[in-house]
Amino acid sequence: MELYYNYKKKRLAVFGAVFLFRNHIAEFLFFERGLLLYIHIIACQVFLRELCYCASQSENTITFTWLPQGLHDTPEVLRQSISEAIDGLNLQCGRKMRRYPPDAVALCYGLCSNGVVGLTGGEVPLVVPKTDDCIALFLGSQKRYRQLFDGHGGTFWLTDGWVENAFIPSARMLKDQYESYVRQFGKEDADYLQEVLTAWIKSYDRCAYISSSVRQSAASEREALEIAALHNWRFERFDGDMRLIRRLVDGDWNEEFLICPPGHRIAASYDENKITAVPDDPGL
Repeated sequence: MELYYNYKKKRLAVFGAVFLFRNHIAEFLFFERGLLLYIHIIACQVFLRELCYCASQSENTITFTWLPQGLHDTPEVLRQSISEAIDGLNLQCGRKMRRYPPDAVALCYGLCSNGVVGLTGGEVPLVVPKTDDCIALFLGSQKRYRQLFDGHGGTFWLTDGWVENAFIPSARMLKDQYESYVRQFGKEDADYLQEVLTAWIKSYDRCAYISSSVRQSAASEREALEIAALHNWRFERFDGDMRLIRRLVDGDWNEEFLICPPGHRIAASYDENKITAVPDDPGL
C-alpha cells in the first residue's frame, strides 16, 4: 500500500480521504482546509515524556489515552485495550462529551507482536507507524532498528520510559518478584517459578540504552549499566531520535505510516511495510 500525502504546511489539516483500489494499490487523496489537525493519540506509557513534549510544541490539538506498559506481552490483551480505548473515544464523541471529534486516531505502537492487527478507527482514519515495535520509534526509524537488530539480535533495550514503567531484570525487581512468590506459594515453588520465569535472561548478551533528547536521566542510564553488570551483558548506549514520534504528533504522515481509513482494518503485510489496510469484514 502506497501512501501519497502532500503535507504542504503544518497549518493544513485533513478534510477527507478517498481510498481507491487499483490493481491492489491503494491511494489516499487528501483535501486541504485552513484548520489544524485534531489528533487523538493512544499510546503506551513509556512514551509519556516524549509525546507530551512533542504535543507541547505542535500546532495541532493533541489529546491522549495512556495504556500500561507490558500489554504487548499478550497481543490479544493489547488489541482489546486499544479497541476499548477507540470505542470509548467514539462514545464520548457520539454523546458530545468532546468539543470536536478527532480528525484521526494515531497509535504510538508498532506491529507489537500483531497486537494492532484487526483494529479499526471507526469513523475516522487510524494512523500507525510501520515499525516492529516501540524501539524503532525511540530510535527514529524502522530501518535503523533493523540495522541494529540484525547486527545483534540478543539485545535487551531500555529507555527512560521503560525504566520508569516496565518490569526490568534489575536486582531489586527480581528480589521483589521472588519474595512475592515465596509469600504466595512457599519457598520451594518460588525457587522453581523464579528459575523458569527468568530463563529468558540467558537469551540476551547485550543491554542497549537509548537516550532521549527530552530528558537526560543519569539515574536511568545507571540502572541500565547495573542490569548489564548483573547479568554479564555487554552495555551500549545509543542516541535516541525523535523524528518518528514528532511526525506522529505533527500529522506529518509519510510512507513510514499506515493510514487505515474508515471501513478498513489493520492487517499484517508480512513484508517490510509490516502492516496494511484491508476492507473490514464484520464477520471476522
